[in-house]
Parts: sequence; C-alpha cells; structure tokens
Amino acid sequence: MLSPSTYLLTSFWIVVGIMALLWTIPCGALATWGERQGIAFRKIFIISIFLSPLAGLIFVWIARPARANAALAQTASRG
Repeated sequence: MLSPSTYLLTSFWIVVGIMALLWTIPCGALATWGERQGIAFRKIFIISIFLSPLAGLIFVWIARPARANAALAQTASRG
C-alpha cells in the first residue's frame, strides 16, 4: 500500500511537469517567431528559458533587423 507521502511526492512532480510545459511551450513559440525574423532559434530559446518569455520577446523586438520597404528596395537595386 502507498503512503500519503508517496501521493504527495507524485502530485508534486506532476505539478512541476505541468509548470515546465507551461514555461517551455511559449519559449518555443517565441523562438520560432524570432527565427522567422532572422534571429537564431537557439539563442532566443535559451534567453527565454533562463530569463523569461517576456525577456525573449523584448530581445526579438530589439534585435530583429530593420526591414526595408519593398518599393524602396526595388528602387535602390535598379540604381
């Protein structure tokens, strides 16, 4: 028969696992978005995991390269 402490320990690890998923999934989504912006997936994911997803979001906003307007880019390439 299992003791109450075993149930407590099991429920603790289930809660820790759920919290880890709730932390990791936004970090992965943010890293994917940052990769589409031109920043390495691994860099954003590590920043988001160790600091917070909010810090990763701020990093992506600051570090993403400035995109040129399409019409301006065409005009510049013709000249």
